[in-house]
Amino acid sequence: MVDLTLTLLKNAGFMAFIALVYGYIQVKIEGVQRNIVLGLLMGSGAILSMLDPSELIPGVIVDSRSTIVTLSGFFGGPITAGITWAMTAAYRYHLGGVGMPAGQLAICGAVVLGLVGHYLVRRAGRSVRTSDVAMLAIASPFLTLSMLTLPRELAVVVIETTAAPLALVTLLGTAVLGLFILHEVRRVEAETEVRRLAFVDELSGLANRRAFYIHLNKTWARWERYRNPMSIILIDIDYFKSINDRFGHATGDEVIRLLARLMAEAARTADIPARIGGEEFVILLPNTSSRAALSAAERIRAMAEQQVIEIEGDVIHFTISLGVSADIESHKSVQDCLSSADQALYEAKRSGRNRAILATPKVTTVEPAMTVSGPVELIAKA
Repeated sequence: MVDLTLTLLKNAGFMAFIALVYGYIQVKIEGVQRNIVLGLLMGSGAILSMLDPSELIPGVIVDSRSTIVTLSGFFGGPITAGITWAMTAAYRYHLGGVGMPAGQLAICGAVVLGLVGHYLVRRAGRSVRTSDVAMLAIASPFLTLSMLTLPRELAVVVIETTAAPLALVTLLGTAVLGLFILHEVRRVEAETEVRRLAFVDELSGLANRRAFYIHLNKTWARWERYRNPMSIILIDIDYFKSINDRFGHATGDEVIRLLARLMAEAARTADIPARIGGEEFVILLPNTSSRAALSAAERIRAMAEQQVIEIEGDVIHFTISLGVSADIESHKSVQDCLSSADQALYEAKRSGRNRAILATPKVTTVEPAMTVSGPVELIAKA
């Protein structure tokens, strides 16, 4: 029991290190690559735990590998679990000894246990809770039943002398490392949410003003370097104040959310739709000419015109006015490009609203702005 307890204490700091690296990977890497790297991390951790194990009898070792393998599947899913299993099983085979078959069985059982817990949490449609880690820890001692596959004489000795303390150590190890990792997962999720809120408009779900200007400056820098076209569409909800005054701010909020959904549906993957004011919206369209942007603007205008909102028996329609920036070659600065779209929007509202207008290179001159009239060619969604 003393040796097993020392093994747990010795690995506690190591487990904390694994949890910290786990959190770092969660932040820095995304998608399948994250699962692969996590698998390599957990597999390496399991191997390191076998470098200095407690040896019950020659060839029968006790370490933290089952705990690490279990939690790799529980938190990382099948890809992470598969990589961890392959690395751990290969090294345990390399170590050999009379306890090798039992060790392999424990590793496989740990994979199954972790994945079952993983899918149960996913099926519940929620994130991992402390109670989930507790249940996993309570189930983990059953992995020690792999000792029954030892030769009968050895199995009797091992089970009689170490079964209870080994089960306890397995339970505590799973709980300790599981809580370490859960703490890191929650910390990463909290930090991610804080960063998201800093760049997302809460009401519309679109990018906020700050995020839009960051993307705008980056896109302008690419234009200056590579001369790829870009366009800006400014959007304003017509008579929005009247909607708020007549139907209430809750209805106004619903109009904003509906327009945001329309913009998100119409936007391509590279486009940046954003809300930059009360009823003011904008779409940044990289690699898009002003003529193509005008087609996109008209499409959104037509979609908004067809929408119907029913509030307590009242049927509400709304329209939008849109201004499209002139060809980017005519602008000296990013602010000049934005002002071009703003002037076109002003012209759309001045000339009757519910229309999309493309700014000419110099909207402020006597040259008339170009107004959409009739069908136009729409740009396809990417």
